[in-house]
Amino acid sequence: MFENFKPKWKIGCLQPGAMIDVSPYEFYRLAPPNVMQVMIGIGLQEFSSEDVERVFSPLDDYLEQLVDRDVNIVMQNGVPLPILIGLEKHDRMIDHMAKKTGLPATTTVECVTKTMKEFGVKKVAVVNKWTETMNASLGRFLARGGATIIGASTKSLHPHDFHKIDSGEHMELAYHLGKQAFEQFPDCDAVYIGGGSWIAEPVAQLLEQEFGKLVICNQTSVIRQVMKILGDFQPRPGFSRVLSS
Repeated sequence: MFENFKPKWKIGCLQPGAMIDVSPYEFYRLAPPNVMQVMIGIGLQEFSSEDVERVFSPLDDYLEQLVDRDVNIVMQNGVPLPILIGLEKHDRMIDHMAKKTGLPATTTVECVTKTMKEFGVKKVAVVNKWTETMNASLGRFLARGGATIIGASTKSLHPHDFHKIDSGEHMELAYHLGKQAFEQFPDCDAVYIGGGSWIAEPVAQLLEQEFGKLVICNQTSVIRQVMKILGDFQPRPGFSRVLSS
């Protein structure tokens, strides 16, 4: 009787923080109907490789829990974790996730990289709350898709601090940093608003309208690429270009 209400796809997500709020809020506003997130918060406390190693030590337990919920794909959400551990460890982690579960596996940073490649982005300006070292590592990931970071508009913050910012103020910060990125780096093909702690897609829409160029954010890239992996991507009119194209 209730077939139309059942989830068609279940995405198994390893979320960076212990508290999960913005990510599902934005996901369900943007995602197609009948897609469910199955989420485990792994409790990252600081931007350091040591803390990443700590939260990933029970990785197999996390994966077993997700498989028990009959997910169709597993993914590690959030860009800071991979860029803190680097390309090699990231690739080994994804391979292990796929082999352990027998399911497709991906990460947010991989989805962002693939999205840039699909849209032909060669020169990108980045907007985020990360450090110079983290953005240098991000550049190595994006280079695999053919994109080069030509500039950054950032406000480096500790996770403990940026989670306290009001949602409206957070979006305004993303907007002003994004506008600054377009104005300072007019030769960019796109701006990438990194980070999942702010609601980025409405900001992307506004910046695309004002500057006429592509704006990429985590959530739109994840939905686009995950649905492509599952063979079920359809453009979502009314949203920013990554989803509507």
